[in-house]
Amino acid sequence: MRVFWDLLPFRVKQAVAGRAFDRFWIRRQRRRSQQKAVHSQEHTRRLLVDLAVISKDDAGTGIQRVVRALALALADDRFSGWDVQFVAANRHSPYHGIAWPYHESAVDCSEIEARPGDVFVGLDFSLDAVRRYGRQLMQFRRDGGTLWFLVHDLLPLEYPEWFSRNTVLRYKAWLDIIAGIADGFFCNSEQTEQQLRCTLNARYGLSQGYKTKVLPMGYNILQTIVDPSVIVDVGVRFDLAHPFFLMVGTLEPRKGHELVIAAFEELWADGAVQPLILVGRMGWHVENLRDYIVGHAEFGKRLLWFDDVEDVELEKIYQACEGVIIASYAEGFGLPLIEALGHQKPVLARDIPVFRSHEESGVYFFPQNASSHDLRRCIESWAGEIEAGLIKIRPPEACWADSAQHLLRGIV
Repeated sequence: MRVFWDLLPFRVKQAVAGRAFDRFWIRRQRRRSQQKAVHSQEHTRRLLVDLAVISKDDAGTGIQRVVRALALALADDRFSGWDVQFVAANRHSPYHGIAWPYHESAVDCSEIEARPGDVFVGLDFSLDAVRRYGRQLMQFRRDGGTLWFLVHDLLPLEYPEWFSRNTVLRYKAWLDIIAGIADGFFCNSEQTEQQLRCTLNARYGLSQGYKTKVLPMGYNILQTIVDPSVIVDVGVRFDLAHPFFLMVGTLEPRKGHELVIAAFEELWADGAVQPLILVGRMGWHVENLRDYIVGHAEFGKRLLWFDDVEDVELEKIYQACEGVIIASYAEGFGLPLIEALGHQKPVLARDIPVFRSHEESGVYFFPQNASSHDLRRCIESWAGEIEAGLIKIRPPEACWADSAQHLLRGIV
């Protein structure tokens, strides 16, 4: 019931308000949040980085690996000229300073207030915090600060059927708020940037008055780990000596797990022995898929699913696999693709536009509307080229420090 009452104003707004009202409201919000102070050179500029989600509950998803990696890279950059501080908000407290990643550190935990020239970066996917404390962020901008937000994708808008009703509503409310206050948006791909600009124009009539920047994504999982001492302490729960293929990602409708399993069923029926390893937490709308996996005749044999893999174990799994299959019907970016290429592992991906930009890096594709039989034939051909050593991989060049540098250059 708490979630229902939290979201009730946005339910009512979305039920009764039309596109014209949305445009009027966003223009009004942007006027109300205009800066009233000018940056001076009298003090070091502060970079306030939102970690409202991962500082409380780091589930280890792809988005959270990105947030953690960028936050660590920003904290480690001693020569940027910025005073980097981490902030968070929760149900009971507006945005305030936090001690992250080392909780024993001494920090100013008071509510954030902007000095002219300060920048708030909504790095985390803080749907609820931004919704609850939009007025605090608006005041931050009025006081001379600027507001940037990282946008991973617009999938809840484009494919609401793939998400829970509350997730779609929370996402729309978050987008409504940041459209009314943001100075700029960071995007994880050119596709996300283009889709965001089209959406801001179509929904809110915004075609100018804000900036967008694409951040190159890093791939090194070890650079996302807060405590390096754990790297040597984690084992893997299955035998890495035997060749296997890998899928990485939360179990959710758009990831295509069922199609890949069906293709492997055909391969196994014809005598193939390579296991398919699934790494990803349980998502939403996939209860039938979960039952299908755990009730499969090959579950625990040639079909393995691990829903609690930490980053160190995932690093070792990437290193040992034969190749990575990415069957998503849509993505904003697709972090596992870059992680696989970073480990110099062959990738077989669904032929969707966001993945095509990696074609020259050695990614192979299967048809967007492939059947399980089509995919089975593509896997056979791809696996044969892997075995023959014919796939040439070009690893990505960007590391997480590069991503952080692009972020810092973007907000100047």
